Amino acid sequence: MGTRTGKVLRIEKSSIYDGEGLRTVVYVKGCPLRCQWCSTPESQLVECMMDYGYDATPESILKEIRKDEVFFFHSGGGVTISGGEVMLQSDFVRDILAGCKEDGLNTAIESSLFGSYEALEKLLPYLDTVFVDFKIEDEELHRKYTGVSNAGIKENIRRLNDSFKGNIHVRIPCIPTVNMTEENMEMTAVFFRNLKNINDIELLPYHRLGIETYRKLGKEYILSDVETPSDSDMKELASKLSAFDPGCRILIAGRGVNP
Repeated sequence: MGTRTGKVLRIEKSSIYDGEGLRTVVYVKGCPLRCQWCSTPESQLVECMMDYGYDATPESILKEIRKDEVFFFHSGGGVTISGGEVMLQSDFVRDILAGCKEDGLNTAIESSLFGSYEALEKLLPYLDTVFVDFKIEDEELHRKYTGVSNAGIKENIRRLNDSFKGNIHVRIPCIPTVNMTEENMEMTAVFFRNLKNINDIELLPYHRLGIETYRKLGKEYILSDVETPSDSDMKELASKLSAFDPGCRILIAGRGVNP
């Protein structure tokens, strides 16, 4: 692994939301997207600022991960690397994942898949699971609300579907006034319909947990007037997506909606 270093936001222990069993989640810094609903604006810049982030080597991260091996063993858990955007520090992330695999640990990443496929391809030999954060199907709206095109993202999803032998889970943040429309759900279903290796699509209700961090950073939170969708709103959205038949199971924050 040499002397390679990366920028890490934080490490969270015993997560139950980022893969099977209890997970240790490593959040790396830096993200090329500027999603208007981002709940971790402190992760967007690669540079460490204030008390957000620190320099680390792959071996120093693996040392922390190994402290949790007993929990992985008893729960069927493992390690998830999230961000920020993991593809932005692909060499650093690859080294961590390779070390995890040498230790026999289950591995996952969470990624928007924005970036070169070559960056993603470096990680795939060391992965059991990929969580794809899919924002909006419509390219114009995606550019409006995230600052970037989704054309490359969709191509990376297609290539991942064709080449990756592990599990692929899609997660969609559901934001009223942004992407919770019948039209977007239909377009999303059409896109995923022929991607046969997608395990499921999980709908995540929008929340405003990052507002305090925006205040600390002196940033404006653009969607401050948008409310969290109700349970009935989420069920209705899931039913619409299911009716358009994306070809895989639909979940609401981990709860099954269709067989």
